[in-house]
Amino acid sequence: MRALSFIAVALTVLAGPGSVQAETVYVNRAVITDHARGGVTLVDLLTGRILRRLDTASPGSLRRGAAPGQVSLAQGPAGRVDVIDLGITVENHGDHADLRLSGPRLIPGVAHGPKPSHVLAGDGRLASFFDGDGSVVVTGEGAPVTLRANAAHHGLAYPFHAAAGPMLLVSHAAAAGARPGGVVLLDAGGRETARRDDCPMLHGEAVSNRVIALGCADGVLLLDTRSQVFRKVAYPEGTASGRMVRSLAGGADFHLFAADFGPDAVTILDPDAGRFMVVELPARRVAYALDPERSASMFVITEDGGLHRIDTLKGEILASVPLLRRYSMDGGWALARPRLSAAGGMVAVTDPAQSRLLVLDAGSLALRHEIAIEGTPFNILAIAASGERH
Repeated sequence: MRALSFIAVALTVLAGPGSVQAETVYVNRAVITDHARGGVTLVDLLTGRILRRLDTASPGSLRRGAAPGQVSLAQGPAGRVDVIDLGITVENHGDHADLRLSGPRLIPGVAHGPKPSHVLAGDGRLASFFDGDGSVVVTGEGAPVTLRANAAHHGLAYPFHAAAGPMLLVSHAAAAGARPGGVVLLDAGGRETARRDDCPMLHGEAVSNRVIALGCADGVLLLDTRSQVFRKVAYPEGTASGRMVRSLAGGADFHLFAADFGPDAVTILDPDAGRFMVVELPARRVAYALDPERSASMFVITEDGGLHRIDTLKGEILASVPLLRRYSMDGGWALARPRLSAAGGMVAVTDPAQSRLLVLDAGSLALRHEIAIEGTPFNILAIAASGERH
């Protein structure tokens, strides 16, 4: 598995004659949604302090935003996409990076449409896919641009940059309401430049380095965004019927993808070698997370309440701790179950039944904070950064 170069943010600059001492600052903030009502809670994971609560129209799902320090909130019942700015700004100056912190704020109504689902960021743009009519709203610099998939379906649109300019990867379906079975590439003018029709039951996407991965019923479809060349990695021989990748997370420091793989397993894909490693879990999986910047480990919550740290380079469970009461996977997806997010050497786990957030050390899985969260905390996304403050 090929490790990408990892450049740490500059540490404290030594003061010399006439120089100003620079302080290295670390920040780790999280957004938490409620399962039953609108509004998000913003938490400082380093101190365990609640920063503030922002009102939103309805509950929703979280994704990284187009700018560092931003998170998108797709609110299906309200038919809108908001952006939460966590107040984290990193200015890269080549030999060091400056970190500026400010108060979190809500940027409401970035996009509107029926049943927003996947909201994906890339190339400084945000693409919001609306399942209700198959429309895609792309925001970034300049006025929003609205495109349409070939039919209304539960789909996705991924913005990326190629040598020829801005591009968009968009799913397509055989008919309205059908599961997508492939993707098309669109240029800045909305013209189709390439097509793949061999990704049945398409669901789940992630990016690692310059490769976008898509979950399919028979394997994972990969797109090299530099060359716009597709290739397919089939699942291991003997994979049980119905076991497929339905969600993915991509590494930034290592070129790999972590994914679900049936109810009681996860898998790690090495896209360079075209190889899957399947990790069987001790109980059914509730949720998993990968810190893109520290992707040598992934973290999984199982229905027995255990938290597990998995070595993504070896495909092994390295550590497990009992953390929560049992959360059964029976009863459908409408029930509130734990979610987790990893960033900056920490793992944050929501505990809806106990109205709390648990913050753990990513290496030792030792508990660092237990934070009471009003309501029923559900989805969570953490973002960490570091830099100098003069």
